[in-house]
Amino acid sequence: MRSFVLTALLCAPLLAGCSSEESGAPGSDSASLEPPAAGDGLQYRMVSTVAPGQEIERCKLFVAPAEGLAIRGDEVRFSRGSHHVGLYKTAYKEIPAETRDGVRVDAAEVHDCNSGATAAWEITGVVAGSQSFGGDSFLGDLPDGVALKVEPGTVLVMNTHYVNATPEPIVADARVNLYTMPPEQVEQEAGMLFHYNPFIRVPASGEASARMRCRIDEDISLVRVQSHMHQRGVGFAAHRVRGDGAMEEIYSNETWEEVPVKVFASPLEVKAGEALDFRCDYVNPEPRDVAQGLTTRDEMCMLIGPYFPRRPEIDTCSDAEGRPAETWIGSGAATCAETLACVSAAASDAELYGCVVESCPGAAAEVSEALRCQFTAGRGACEGACAADGDGCAACMAEACAADVTACEAAACGE
Repeated sequence: MRSFVLTALLCAPLLAGCSSEESGAPGSDSASLEPPAAGDGLQYRMVSTVAPGQEIERCKLFVAPAEGLAIRGDEVRFSRGSHHVGLYKTAYKEIPAETRDGVRVDAAEVHDCNSGATAAWEITGVVAGSQSFGGDSFLGDLPDGVALKVEPGTVLVMNTHYVNATPEPIVADARVNLYTMPPEQVEQEAGMLFHYNPFIRVPASGEASARMRCRIDEDISLVRVQSHMHQRGVGFAAHRVRGDGAMEEIYSNETWEEVPVKVFASPLEVKAGEALDFRCDYVNPEPRDVAQGLTTRDEMCMLIGPYFPRRPEIDTCSDAEGRPAETWIGSGAATCAETLACVSAAASDAELYGCVVESCPGAAAEVSEALRCQFTAGRGACEGACAADGDGCAACMAEACAADVTACEAAACGE
């Protein structure tokens, strides 16, 4: 069976943005947002011109203050033509002179990053952002004593993704206000859920769903949640899964633009051993298959929202080693064994995504474990063998994933 590279398949899309195909009048609809008052926070801003008919992602890097940031809330405004602006943390302590793939760039200025911010820069987490022109943001206002932290001197990436569907240039003006508090007043650190399901394939003139579950191993409290889909998204539902398996809906909506945010009157408690489960439903009117990807021609499925106390592995649904810990739940009838055979024969990422979508929900745990082993080079055991040329990778993977494959072959589709 083929081994697929997890970074390209899962991590790169995770923090990438997307855009609406609508655009306002050139330069006339930039929402004004004044910076916070002195001592109350700071503003990050990007301004660039988008040519007629252009779809473009752009980035700009900033250095956080030397004392770091304790962020109690955010506010975001941006020109029409996009429904996404993001501000992300990186692993850098100074602005690099070149991108991850060796392209030299003045990253302190606005620059193209059309493969997505994570393809260009080493991003480690989400700070703030919005996908709503009306202003609803990712972070919002956190409870008293709770703050999202940015370490001193951390390099931040601001990222926008615009489509200019007009015959005239537009001036894309995006602004992010971060409202801060003194570090000594922080009682609990907030994290940001950015749960992403890459297994999306919607047939031409057809319908499909994408569903994912993330087990929560420590008690957390959700402050607010929202969805993220592209233009074929017609429904979204998120549930808290109790320890006994009971599903409790915590959020739903039927739109992909101006996405509503659910703010919990009191933070929603999710106990250790419970899970978060979310599903995106799609209708594809186009005469071509649509799969997961970064542009408006593709689709996405995310659950986003701040929570506390922060656990890094909960941010992206990973294990202690940073490897994926999701359960991907199909909506078809294929057994786990048939799904693995489909994945092995897949000639493209889109075909692979379809294999998972068509798997039966009753074998989701076995499908996910078998795929996880494949996507992570045998959970790290075969990284050396697979980095070298030759047949060593296949032999190592066959041994490392043998138990998962055996369990998959034995799995039935009954729930």
